[in-house]
Amino acid sequence: MLQPEVLAHLDAMDMGGVDLTDVDARRTALTREIDRMFNLFGLPGPHVDDVRDHEVAVEGASIVVRSYHPDGNGPFPAHVVIHGGGWTTGSIDELVADHTARHRTVHAECVTVLVEYRLAPEHPFPTPLNDVVAAVRWVIDHAEELGVDPDVVTLGGSSAGANLAAAAILADPALAVRALVLDVPALDLREGRNAKPTDLGAQYDGLMSEASDMIDHALREYLPDPADASSPLASPVLAPDPSVFPETFIFTAELDVLRPPAEEFARRLARAGVRVSITCYAGALHGSAILTGTWATARRWHDDTLAILRDIHARATVSP
Repeated sequence: MLQPEVLAHLDAMDMGGVDLTDVDARRTALTREIDRMFNLFGLPGPHVDDVRDHEVAVEGASIVVRSYHPDGNGPFPAHVVIHGGGWTTGSIDELVADHTARHRTVHAECVTVLVEYRLAPEHPFPTPLNDVVAAVRWVIDHAEELGVDPDVVTLGGSSAGANLAAAAILADPALAVRALVLDVPALDLREGRNAKPTDLGAQYDGLMSEASDMIDHALREYLPDPADASSPLASPVLAPDPSVFPETFIFTAELDVLRPPAEEFARRLARAGVRVSITCYAGALHGSAILTGTWATARRWHDDTLAILRDIHARATVSP
């Protein structure tokens, strides 16, 4: 049974009338809705004095990388966060991205970096992935300018962003990433690999049907060639050698269609000798992590992430 706070979130959602075929209209509508949901249910982040935008060269273009800097003297750990949005929507300007960066900057005492990677369908696979790899390399190469320790860089993301974060390690195993922090990751993009986990009634079924349509549409735009879904760079669960991954922390929602592949990914990492932790939040849907202002479970999820980042940073300081 869904918790009252989760039901309140579902009741407040208004995704009707979104034209999936109009890319600009879809992005505008989804950003407006996500920002509205954050204002209703999210926990605002603390003030950060120093926020900088950087132009980073990528193949054939440039992208914006935004850094949030804590008070005090560095160098600080760096935490790169890749936003979600199904590879076709989302932005570092969304409230949830901005306030997530503020929380992690202040409470984990690190320089948090957001990446405005290019989106499908204009820029399908593997362009968004290549942009993420280039951005992480840029952070490491510009560590002195950013006031960060290049030996203590973590990489995280949510949903499609978590997919790109994990795939970045496979695209460039030499990336000096200390740990991965993956929220509700999409790790297997092959058709039929993600299934509804349970039956919670008409409201939930309707939401899942709507979400499934959006996921299918996004995948067609991100992967114009369906065969690419079998590439480990699109489906990191298929990594031929999982031992290349750094220490990995995975957070899943119990009622998320993406949970089973994430669990399989964790098992594969563990069998390969990678230090891995996976936490499943009971009663949570794919978007429930946004409920940090109203639901104790989402707030615990938020606090768990901050605690993990602090632990990674502390261990890196003690044992370089």
